[in-house]
Amino acid sequence: MLKKWVLGASLLMGTSVAMADYATGQAGGSVDLSDTVAHFGVFSLKETAVDVTRVSAGFLYNEPGDKMLDAAIQVNRKGLTDNENLEFGVKAKAFYLNQHTTNNDGFGLMLGVTGRYWMPTEMPSAVFAEILHAPQIVTGGKADDVTEMLVRAELRILPKVNAYIGYRYLGANFSGVSSTYELDSNVHIGVSVGF
Repeated sequence: MLKKWVLGASLLMGTSVAMADYATGQAGGSVDLSDTVAHFGVFSLKETAVDVTRVSAGFLYNEPGDKMLDAAIQVNRKGLTDNENLEFGVKAKAFYLNQHTTNNDGFGLMLGVTGRYWMPTEMPSAVFAEILHAPQIVTGGKADDVTEMLVRAELRILPKVNAYIGYRYLGANFSGVSSTYELDSNVHIGVSVGF
């Protein structure tokens, strides 16, 4: 009798049962700091058995007074190359940045790729990397192009709390300036907390 009741309840709940088993979602915030740069963010994340979708917004500022605002969407696919621990994906980021000392600014759209490898460890840990680029054709203001690269090690210390340490490079080329201006080129530590 109990088996019939459980089966009937499962059929009535249909996709709700499947969603509970195969999809999770959370929203939260993150902060990472280096000696001269701070980055604050908020995010919404949805994870299923086959992919991870993350929508985020962030604010970066550094000691000289440069600032960057961004909004991004990232989709990673799990289990590519027949390895369940490996994720690959794509990311798009809309941004606005301002170089404080010269008041050069720029805006546009960065596109790129991301990857994460989950280590076979007792406490969930991963290595994450991404590279994003905004070429001149999708960049406005005084910026000609913008490049961002990030690599970091992540550790899930609680179910919704990740700590990480990594390196970020963020550089922009401005019209009439011969060298690349670096908004960030530092090792940082950080934490993200989901709710």
